Formats: sequence, structure tokens, C-alpha cells
Amino acid sequence: MTTETDPSRVHLLEEQIRELQHVHTQLVTYAEDLNRTYLELRLRLQQMTVLSAIATQLVRARSVDSAARTSLDGLTALFPGALGRVYVEDKRGALKLLAERGNDALAAFSDALDEAAEAGRASLQPVIRAEQDVDAKVVSVGLEARGRAFGSLIVARSAEEFSEHDLHVIELLGHGVAVAIENARLYQETRRLAITDPTTGIFNFRYFRTTLAQEIQKARRLRYPIALLMADIDHFKDFNDLYGHPKGNVALRTVSRAIVNSLRQTDTVARYGGEEFAVILPGCDHDALGPVAEKIRESVARSPIRISPGQPPAHVTISIGAAWQAPADADATGLLSIADSALYQAKALGRNRAYVAS
Repeated sequence: MTTETDPSRVHLLEEQIRELQHVHTQLVTYAEDLNRTYLELRLRLQQMTVLSAIATQLVRARSVDSAARTSLDGLTALFPGALGRVYVEDKRGALKLLAERGNDALAAFSDALDEAAEAGRASLQPVIRAEQDVDAKVVSVGLEARGRAFGSLIVARSAEEFSEHDLHVIELLGHGVAVAIENARLYQETRRLAITDPTTGIFNFRYFRTTLAQEIQKARRLRYPIALLMADIDHFKDFNDLYGHPKGNVALRTVSRAIVNSLRQTDTVARYGGEEFAVILPGCDHDALGPVAEKIRESVARSPIRISPGQPPAHVTISIGAAWQAPADADATGLLSIADSALYQAKALGRNRAYVAS
């Protein structure tokens, strides 16, 4: 029996060890790849969860501002340390900053972000820019509705590149923002139309009735007086017979504009019906009521109504009935009845005058 090691056996063992080491190296590589994939999937799942939560909140947004702010609330969860901005067009078509969240250091370079926003609006694809001054990467995507870009979503972060998946997430977020803003605009427009008189652009009777009830309750609770004016255009049928109903609508708009321009922002002006207007004056006491009514009457009488080019403007006058109540006596039905009676008195006294009920 020999004690010497068989060379062939040693060689075989060495080969097996090398193979095991190679397998171990492969397993380590596979494990690292799996761990990397797991972390990427976990990050993507987290991002999709955040996007889903943002989408749920965006459905409830009822204004453009709240839609923009809500869209950026989850930005730090999507991209830690990033800066987010939402831009929308103003009435002149220029982009304006609507909402911002995140990295204040990056926000200081506003001009570069504004330029990126313009580029994003003009492009059908995400625009990626490298800002050397701040060592940041900026992604801009256009906000689009009805086939037209009306704004931009900006996401910027320091140094780190955006992956293809990151760009996909930003595009999804941008789409959600665009839909939410468009829905908010439609909601606001629908609500405005529901409470607005289409001829004059001021509030309608429905809104007046609801607002008067609310103002009466506030007057009682906060203990301040409340006043009401009822105004009627004098001889409006004669005006329509002379100039026609389209010019009668011009007269209605002119009168409503004159009334609105004579009052405070806290006052409510509504078309009560036909050629009649109503004005709610919260906090207006009896001594101030007469001067306010007279100011409105004079403003209407001075306001020119454009008839046709080269023809002198027409004018109309109004009669006003004014009523006032102390907080303890505030009552919508009673206030309306007193103001209506006062308007009748103003007409009976010759029109083109204001009559304040005692």
C-alpha cells in the first residue's frame, strides 16, 4: 500500500475546486443580480403605489391650484431629494409657475427651469437637460388636453441620471396632472355657468337666493346689519321697442357693470329677473344705505350705451328700493318684501331715484 498521493487524483481535485469556485462566483453574481432586480422592482412598486395614491387624490381636486399642488405632494416619495414644478399657460399664452415642491437649492436656478418648461411644452417627448451650473438633471414633460399642450411638469435632481423607468413614471405623473387640471377647469366653468346670468355675466337669481340666506345667517351670528337694494331699469320696454332687443341686452350689461363698479368686493350683485337687479350689502347700516343707492343711480345714469358707430350713445336710468335690518331682525323674506315695497315707492315718485325704507 503506497502512501504517496496519486498525481492524477490531485489534478482531479484541483479541477473540482476550480469548478466549485467558478460556480460560487456565478452564484454570487446571480445573487447580486437578483438583489438588484428585487430592489428595482421594490422601488417600482413603491413608485406605482405613490402614483396610485396621487391619482386618487387628483380625482377629488376641484381647482387648478389644488390639482397642481396635489400632484407634487408625493414627489419626494417618487424621487427623494428632487424638485418638482407645475407650469400652466396664462391668458397671454406664457407659462407661469403654479406649484412647487422639493429641493430649495435647485429652485434658486429658476431661469433654467423656466427654459426647460418651455422646451417640455413644445415637445411630444420628455425633454432631458443637464444643468452644469448646479450639476443637476432636469426632465420636462408637456401637459396636454384636447390635443393641445397647455403647460409643463418639471422634475429636477442633483447629479443622478434619470432611468427609462423614471421617465415613464414622470410621464404618467404628467398625464395625471394634465387630466386633473382639465377636469378642474371644466368643473369650475360648469359651476360658474350654473350661478351666472348668461346675458350680463353677473350672478343669477338662484345664486342670489342662496347667498341672501347665507348672509342673513352670518349677520345674525356676527351681529352686523344687512341691507338690500332692488333696482329696476326705467321704461325698459320703450328702450327695447326703440333700439331692439339686442341693444336691450347691451343696456343690461352696461347697467350691471355700472352697479358692480359702484360697490365693494364683499357686496353681491345679481340679476333678479328681466330688467331688475338685486344687491346684497353685508354690514351696511341705515345711514350709509342712502348714499350707496344714490351712487349707483348716478353711475348708471352716466354710463353710455353704445348703439352703432357714428350714432350718439343712449342712456337709461334706474329706480332703486333700499331696505335695512338690524342683526336681531334679519330675515330674508322680510328684507325682500321691504326692498320691493321701497322700489315701488321710487317708481311712484317719478322714477330715476332711490327710496330708502324707514
